[in-house]
Amino acid sequence: YYKKVTQMKDTIIDYVHWRGDISFQIQPYNSIDYLILSNLAYVHFDGITFEPSLTLNEAYEQYINSQYVFEDESHSLFEKVSHAPRYQNIRILSYMNDVNPELIKQFAVVTFLLENQTLFVAFRGTDESLIGWHEDFLMLCETIIPSQTSAVNYLNEIGQFKYQSTLKQSLQNQYLGSLTQRLRKHFQYKKQGLPILLGGHSKGGNLAMYAACFCDENLSQRILKVYNFDGPGFQEDMLASKNYQNMLPRIISYIPHYSFFGIVLGHEENYHVIQSHNEGMLQHNSFSWHVTKDDFVNDELSYESVQFAIKVILFLEKMTIEEKRLFVETMFGLFDSLNLHTFHELSHITYKQILAAIKELTLLDNKMRKMLIEVLHMLWLEAKKTKKG
Repeated sequence: YYKKVTQMKDTIIDYVHWRGDISFQIQPYNSIDYLILSNLAYVHFDGITFEPSLTLNEAYEQYINSQYVFEDESHSLFEKVSHAPRYQNIRILSYMNDVNPELIKQFAVVTFLLENQTLFVAFRGTDESLIGWHEDFLMLCETIIPSQTSAVNYLNEIGQFKYQSTLKQSLQNQYLGSLTQRLRKHFQYKKQGLPILLGGHSKGGNLAMYAACFCDENLSQRILKVYNFDGPGFQEDMLASKNYQNMLPRIISYIPHYSFFGIVLGHEENYHVIQSHNEGMLQHNSFSWHVTKDDFVNDELSYESVQFAIKVILFLEKMTIEEKRLFVETMFGLFDSLNLHTFHELSHITYKQILAAIKELTLLDNKMRKMLIEVLHMLWLEAKKTKKG
């Protein structure tokens, strides 16, 4: 997890400070607001009961008294939004955290009910932890990973949420628009269910796209947009599927100047490139993304990140599915043996240490050992670019 609270300027933390007192009614939610909600999926809400539901303000009061508080960037963000009029009355309807090391599954999701009665389903992604990377790498060799199946099941379940407001409450809810719109939406939502937005950062973005593509058809029709913040794409058969193609116009991706996860595997959706305050792969941390009071600061995709992604893709193309699986298992087994837990820690290890550890893997044949050395060398060089001091 990101251990230090960011000190950078013009980030989503600053955006909450700038816009936190402006209601949705005056300034409608935009992609920065949806990135903020997506990052709240990293908060550990374990131990809090959301029945029937809690506002962000109420949830924070319980959270700070729980045993699951982590002093990280998502914690700082949660604290700020819980006291900001723009966000504090958003309700949390549901939270799930399901980690299964045996399945290499790290799945978490939280559903928000916005004041305009739209559901925002935010899937937790990977940060710089190597366990998260393990699951991301599995996407390179598996058609479906366990978290994707869980994402579909969760969306189908939360999509059954019934519109709770009485006619009087609907007519009093200024966030639903004019009086005529409030009346129309009341009966529409009672009959058809609430409109749905999905989002997620990193692997969470991939899960949001996957769930949107494969959820029940009646839910699919209610999905307004899917926000993918630097999440991986899909293999060719998925891109060609009718489900993906039908959802494609509603998917939008945001990637930083230096992106790896956000450009690896296949993407056909529209995307925007965002300026970041970090270097290299640390730009994956969306708390480093540069924002203004109205929008992200645009940038261009870096040549270096494209070259690195091409290297990885060309490397993997030489391998069979079985070799890819063995390779991924071996590489992350090696990280375990070196007691490495984050990508940042990889930047502090010497190349000699990596080679020495590989030599201990005597069961590997020469081809696999050579491939392992090659890709670890690439990763090590990338990690070195992010090393500070």
